[in-house]
Parts: sequence; structure tokens; C-alpha cells
Amino acid sequence: MTNPANLLAVLVGPKQFELQNRPLLDSPLKDDEVIVQVISTGICGSDFHTWTVGLPSPVALGHESAGVIVELGSGVKDRSVGERVVIEPGYPCLKCYFCIRGQPNTCSNMKHFSIPPTDGTLCKYVRITAIMAVPIKDTVSWIEAGCVQPLAVAVQLGRRANIRAHQTIVVFGCGALGLLIMAVCKAYGAKRVVAFDIEQSRVDFAVKHYATDGFLVPRDIQGDSMAFAKEFMTARLKELGLSFGVDVAIEVTGAESALQMGFASLRAGGTYVQTGLQHKPPRVPMLQVTTKDLTIVGTVRYTPGCFEDAVDLVDRKLVDVSPLVTSTYPLTKTQDAFEAQSRRGDIKIVIMNQE
Repeated sequence: MTNPANLLAVLVGPKQFELQNRPLLDSPLKDDEVIVQVISTGICGSDFHTWTVGLPSPVALGHESAGVIVELGSGVKDRSVGERVVIEPGYPCLKCYFCIRGQPNTCSNMKHFSIPPTDGTLCKYVRITAIMAVPIKDTVSWIEAGCVQPLAVAVQLGRRANIRAHQTIVVFGCGALGLLIMAVCKAYGAKRVVAFDIEQSRVDFAVKHYATDGFLVPRDIQGDSMAFAKEFMTARLKELGLSFGVDVAIEVTGAESALQMGFASLRAGGTYVQTGLQHKPPRVPMLQVTTKDLTIVGTVRYTPGCFEDAVDLVDRKLVDVSPLVTSTYPLTKTQDAFEAQSRRGDIKIVIMNQE
């Protein structure tokens, strides 16, 4: 193909997008690269946070994308023009200490779409290394494909937490990632998946689609949050018939109160998983960690095979991501899409890049 003008939604300031036309290729396509016509892009919570606070330099946002390969580098033999793919947005160096130990998600030299100076995938076309283009079947819709990247994050969490059949699991946070984590837990055979959130509508949504049970958490917690966590979770676990505690607690919000409820919910020997990003150092009930013999797990991004597993879960209908997407917007209305996200009326918004 020629070098077409590439329309990008560039964040030029806090809460301010600008549509810019740029040449797609600033250098010849490498032997191991492909060009993908981007069809759909989900808005991630990190995209929204970046939109809110801005960046030190302008960059296109977006990293939850899927599309069609339109050109191959001369050395690419295992992909084809016209193939439908989802895009892995992180580029580990594959040379540093962590990469060679099999931890590319913690690469010391990670490049990632939408993190300066690398533009994201809110654009018409993108060039990527062929191995970062993961094939998907025609049975996976473009809307579903725009949710595969966060589902891959949930798959990685399942690996780190060793999620398995017959477990009891609590998840704090019913945003898109929290819901996908619930879906993965159920797909892996969890016996009970209990959702917690500060918004009743989101708890109801979780119970309708992904959780077995759900509870509203008071928005304003008065007094000692640790004491509240113990009292609140003791009562909820009794209602569930799980007074001894649950096997796994997963915190997705970044709120200290959710962290404390997570630890309070666990049985002796249970596992606490932190995936929410903390904005300030939280108080951690380390006495419980010791006396209850708990395991603490952190998780970030995904490791090799997570995208393939996520695609397989969607293709086999073990995880239904379609209820998550409550609105779509064309690329030319990216500003409107992010403003809609700020109103919190949607669970997940997907941008259609060719519109």
C-alpha cells in the first residue's frame, strides 16, 4: 500500500483531544512488521485517567484495539493480508533481566502504546511487529475484539492468583476490568464470585452478567476504616454462609477501604490480589497477613499466551464480553466518547476507528 494519511486522536492537554493527520510511515516497513487497519478500540480506565490529567507531551491515546492486516513486511510468513487480529500494545525488549526470566510484563525497557513518546491506537492505521498481531476468528465481532486486551489482563490475574474450580472469590470494583475478572473466575469454575461496589447499578449489572452475589459498599465510611472493614465483611460473609472467609480476594479499585475489606474477607491460608492502582500509600493490615498465613499477589499487564487464551475464551463463549459495551463512538467523536465516560453512565465504550 502507499503511505496514507493517518488520522489520530491526539491528547494535546487535559481533557482536550485534537484530530491530526500524519503520514503512517516515517521509515520503511521492517521485515518483521505488519500494518493493521484499526477497526475498534476500547477506552481503558488508564486512558481516561490520562485524559483527565494530561501528558507532558502530545500523544495519541488508545491500546485496546483490533483490526485487519493490510500489509506485510518481507519476512512475515505466519500472518496474511486480510487477517483479523487483536493488537498486543506492549513492546518488551526481550533482552533485559526480567524478559529473559520470562517476565516481559515487567520489562525494564517497555514501550507501550499511548505512553509517550509512543502514539496509541486511536488512529486509522498502525504499524506493529507481526508477533503482536494475534489472530481472531470471524466469529468474534469487532465490538468483542475491542475488549480482548483487558480480558488478557484478567487472564494474567487468573494465572498469578492460581484461580481454579470450586473456589470462593470476592472482587472489589465493578468497572470493566473487575467484571472481566469475575467472568474469568466463573469460566475457570469458581463456585462463588461475589461483587462489591459503591454504586448499586454496577453491583446489579455484575450480578446479572458475571457474579453469583453482590453487595453495595457505603460510599462514605465514618471512623476507623479497618474496624468498618472487619464489621462489614463479617456481616456479608455470614449472609453468604462463608463465615470462615473466602479463598481469594481481588482488589480492582485502588481504594484503601477496599484493600482492607479484601484482607478482612479472607480465610486462613487465602490469597489477596492487588490490581487496582493506589494513589497514595495505603495502610495494610500486616498482622492479618501473619496470623492468617495469607499470600499477597501483585499483577500487571499480561504474559505470553494471555491474549491467545483471552481470544479462546471469547470464541468458545466461555466469557461473553458483549454486555460490557454500552456505547460506541466514531474516531472523529473521540472527545465526546471520553466526556461520556466521565459521566459514568457507561460500563465500557468502544471507538470505531474507521468511522
